[in-house]
Amino acid sequence: MESTLATPKLPYIPQEQPPPTIFAIKCHLKADEVCPEVDKFFLKHWSFESQREKDSFIRGQYGRWPCLAMPMAHDERILDLCILYTLFYLLDDLAESMTVEEGKKFYKRLIAIAKGKTLPNRNNPSEWITYDIFASMRACDEELTDVVLQGVIVCVTAQVDEARTQCTDMGAVLRQKTKEAGAAFVTAGVKYGQKLRLSPEALESVRAIEGSYAKLAVTVNDVHSFDKELRQWNAHRQEGARLVNMVNMLARETGVSYQAAKRVLWVLIREWELEHQQLVSDRMTAQGGCDADLEAYLKVMEYAMSGNERWSETTGRYHSTD
Repeated sequence: MESTLATPKLPYIPQEQPPPTIFAIKCHLKADEVCPEVDKFFLKHWSFESQREKDSFIRGQYGRWPCLAMPMAHDERILDLCILYTLFYLLDDLAESMTVEEGKKFYKRLIAIAKGKTLPNRNNPSEWITYDIFASMRACDEELTDVVLQGVIVCVTAQVDEARTQCTDMGAVLRQKTKEAGAAFVTAGVKYGQKLRLSPEALESVRAIEGSYAKLAVTVNDVHSFDKELRQWNAHRQEGARLVNMVNMLARETGVSYQAAKRVLWVLIREWELEHQQLVSDRMTAQGGCDADLEAYLKVMEYAMSGNERWSETTGRYHSTD
């Protein structure tokens, strides 16, 4: 008589290597030409205080992020995008050491400069580079540059918002981080890079897809940046301060270790990718379909997710021990 016992199942074994993304990864064809040019520009003009800061900047590979996240950007626009996003990583570092009020004042002036309403101090690289890059982009495409600027405003306003210290659960952290990490800034950059002009109706129809991108990008960044954030938080801990990171919040809420929280988040990220894929499929087959610009926008959002993850795996911003 044959045994009716089920085949024994293997026990769960934690895997530190995350499952691969379902999205293709693509890099801009001019990346190897543009990225060294961006590094050279900032090494020449930015006020780095030491060789160590310069080395840390090079390890950040900031110019490569737009090349991976916006691989279909037009050739004549990719350099400005690389300078723009590199600039805002550096501005974020400057603002990190400021009080909330100092940060608000700092960004208020930079926003006025970016709008062209205030002239920059030419001895201050954070000001004149902000002015010049927006002037260059505006000369190329004023309409879409204004969309980018609106995304910038959402991003920097969130970074100096007192609400970031008051997040008490994962949902609050995710909502706050989505604004801080510049989801609106990224989607605007995608449109600028590819000259995509979408109607208000088309944009409204993909809000859920943009939100899907945002939570995926934020969570990937938090997983990769957590170890460094934790070291810095322990080194400069202030009474009552919170480490606003998805890994930390999940570990606190569930009682699991930090490593376990990372593994859980990687599974969640991959599940969200499947949901994102379904959202896109539903929109593509919806009544009325998609025009060429909207279809291109939906595709490049996938590149933005996979490119952000590839950059996050190697950037010294997250993985350096400095």
